[in-house]
Amino acid sequence: MIEWLLPWTERGRSGALHDSFLWRAGKLYVMDNHRLALWCWWQHLSAAQLWTFVHIDRHYDSAWESCNPWLQHHQPVHRADLTEFRDATWPTRNGTEKLYRWDTICSALRSLDNDKIEDWIFATADEGDMPAILRARHLKPWAVPACLRFLADPEEMVKDCIIDIDMDYFAHKDLDGPFGSVYSDNYLRELGSALALGIQNGRFGVVTIALSPTTTGNWQLAEALCETLLWAFPEAGQLWEGAPKSVYQSAAPQ
Repeated sequence: MIEWLLPWTERGRSGALHDSFLWRAGKLYVMDNHRLALWCWWQHLSAAQLWTFVHIDRHYDSAWESCNPWLQHHQPVHRADLTEFRDATWPTRNGTEKLYRWDTICSALRSLDNDKIEDWIFATADEGDMPAILRARHLKPWAVPACLRFLADPEEMVKDCIIDIDMDYFAHKDLDGPFGSVYSDNYLRELGSALALGIQNGRFGVVTIALSPTTTGNWQLAEALCETLLWAFPEAGQLWEGAPKSVYQSAAPQ
């Protein structure tokens, strides 16, 4: 099943709250705004199954753990309907805020579905609020490919996985300002091979990939990194064919 859940009509603003597109090919989802990943996970989570959750991202995306607005303001319709999810808000001292942001997806998942996640694995650059998970595993970059290959192996006795990737993990900012790639194309292709294998073997129940052009640096770099990562997915050609033909624009929120 290949579908545009949100058609990609612009390469303009992105950021914490604006969603430019959401594309799906079976268990693989690609988006610009990482906040949509939470909704994608909900389409596959089952109360009858325990999961391993893997978060590969420069940031922990675990803000708002202490205030935890989801316990009071989450509604079942947010899981079923993408528009309801995107429009959901909660009251604050300064008015209202979106209930689901890109920097809260892990804390929201913990708040609402912690009973479904048995293992938490993070590969980050230690940016943002670290989640208060005592038994979480934290990977160094050189351990990530082997970890994904292990989890993708059907002969290993591990839980099925949610694999969540933000492309800003693979980018850095130089002292003079420009962003560039941290890792080689071979590193990205190795991860991509493990993703394809995990889906093929039925070990990866859902894979979400966020371009995050604002924190990756720009649309052009985010797309180039993602295209390399998805080299083992022939269906990804339809993603790039459906991308806007317009020139690259700033991803800064407007």
